[in-house]
Amino acid sequence: MVTKRFATRAMAGFSLWAGFGSVAQAQIPAVTVEEAFKVQPRQKGVTVSTPTADLVQRCTVTAIPNPKDKSPMGYIVRDPSGQTVRQFVSYDGKSFNIIAFYVNGAEAYREVYPPTATEAYQFRWLGPNGTKWGLDKNRDGQIDEWVVISPEELSQELLQAILTKDVKRAEALTLNKANLDAVGLQGGEAQQLLARTGGVAARVAKASDDLKAGSTAEWMHLELGVPQATPADAVGTREDLVFHKTGTVLVKDGKDGANSKSFQIGEMVQVGRAWKLVDGPSVGSAETGSSSPLLFAGSEPLIAELNKLDQVQPPPATVAELAAHNAKRAAILEQIVTLAGSKADAKTQETWTKLLVDSLSSAAEVEKLDGRHILRLKQFRDAFAGKPGTVGSYAWFHHLITENSILLREGTTGLPAIQEKWRAALEEFIKANAKSDEAPEATLRLGMAFEFMNTKEGDAKAKEWYEQLSKSYVGHPHALKAAGAVKRLDSEGKTLEIAGSNLATGQAFNVSTLKEKVVVVYYFAAWSSTLADDAKKLKALVKEYGPKGLELVTICLDNDAKTAAATVATHGLPGTILHAPGGLDGSPLASQYGIIVVPHLFVAGKDGKVTNRNAQAANLEDEVKKLLP
Repeated sequence: MVTKRFATRAMAGFSLWAGFGSVAQAQIPAVTVEEAFKVQPRQKGVTVSTPTADLVQRCTVTAIPNPKDKSPMGYIVRDPSGQTVRQFVSYDGKSFNIIAFYVNGAEAYREVYPPTATEAYQFRWLGPNGTKWGLDKNRDGQIDEWVVISPEELSQELLQAILTKDVKRAEALTLNKANLDAVGLQGGEAQQLLARTGGVAARVAKASDDLKAGSTAEWMHLELGVPQATPADAVGTREDLVFHKTGTVLVKDGKDGANSKSFQIGEMVQVGRAWKLVDGPSVGSAETGSSSPLLFAGSEPLIAELNKLDQVQPPPATVAELAAHNAKRAAILEQIVTLAGSKADAKTQETWTKLLVDSLSSAAEVEKLDGRHILRLKQFRDAFAGKPGTVGSYAWFHHLITENSILLREGTTGLPAIQEKWRAALEEFIKANAKSDEAPEATLRLGMAFEFMNTKEGDAKAKEWYEQLSKSYVGHPHALKAAGAVKRLDSEGKTLEIAGSNLATGQAFNVSTLKEKVVVVYYFAAWSSTLADDAKKLKALVKEYGPKGLELVTICLDNDAKTAAATVATHGLPGTILHAPGGLDGSPLASQYGIIVVPHLFVAGKDGKVTNRNAQAANLEDEVKKLLP
């Protein structure tokens, strides 16, 4: 059945991809069994079936008839049991343009040699060999670009490039301008990505020096988090941009993995069915930036099992599917953590335990509070609390986040009670783990939780926690936002301070130049759920009150200028529009007043002082009327 499908689809399927024309009338020379098995895959490391010497003479060769004149257009080679082991197909009547190799009767690897010299050779890994599909554009036998490659296969190729300092092999994995053109990404975002790819070659060379792995080092596992996506309409591409921020590759080196190592793969972006490098590799773990021997004696079979699970197709799509997938991951990781307890050092045990905590947290998303995965999280929290290392705080923080998520989903105790429990849990965590890596994030969340109470008491407590964050964790990204949030909470009755770059002109803008004007400041981003309705209200407001002294300043918190311009154009937002790269978390325009969520509105009177630091679009016109009688 496989052979028949290949032969009958050959002309339609492969001529479309490789650019073949009609079948030539010339007759190709016959293939003998001996000649067939002299042909070996041009790419290394490919698994194919090859009969032993005593069975070769019992193999058979059958012609594939040309559908036009029944002359041979190729040959099928079968082993003594009748299973296909090779197939040769010609389209030009001069040479074999497709050579297929089989494993247990199923096609496992294919080489395509188009008759036109300007077309690339193609190499496809199939079945047990994986999913890779590479192009050899200059026909030198080495892949120049991958049109299909999974994250795992990319990391395997990258390891080989590192071990051999093969820059060309790394470049074949790297994002290029043609890729960006294919997905429709242009402008500043595209330029930034391409600028980052320029460092891949240097990073491969450095990673080779830093990894210090032997030539026989083996790829063991790629540990990835959940992929992230940017909607197509937010960046003007044909499809959503899907990417992984990084991934950790485990490498077995030395006898029994005694010198096992790891390296970071850097950011990857999906283009069609191929994943592409953006930054290139660096040696060390994502958490510490230093090399961590994550492999240890006896771990290889379990890591291989984890690999097999993570390569399930299609990947989990819904929350329930993701939870089920992570429940299976947790079961394997439990075995790895248990084994590490007696076979690995403390740092390795800690790293694997954190990976287990991540999977437990995700698996518990669909459970109740007495579910086995969240209870296991609690066990780690209790077992490691107060002990050296970071597992205790890591497990504790994940436990309280997961618990809050379950309570919000069930909603059985009522929202006020859930929010009160959340605030108390965060406060307890911060006091017990003030020096942990999770403390800044917990402190920011606690400040937000109090602020969302929308009461004077809540604002006062929020200010306390924001101040603690800004002073106790100087240098942390959240510290600047927290300082801005304190300024925002104290802003009413004080002069409005907004300064930034005009999106349309690039010129500097300062709100202080709007003398004797009532000013409305509107923070937004492409994902704002109320943006369309808000834009209509703001346009009507400017039309009615602009002539009377109203000025509108809109601040876009999209990540890049192109997205911001597209958002403004789509909704026709009026007024002076400011933008700075970085989005809600990194833009200095968001940090000025510690903007936590969008949309957010300020109103300032003619004297330049803030009259409302948290205005609402629904009653914005009433506020403007009071200031412009």
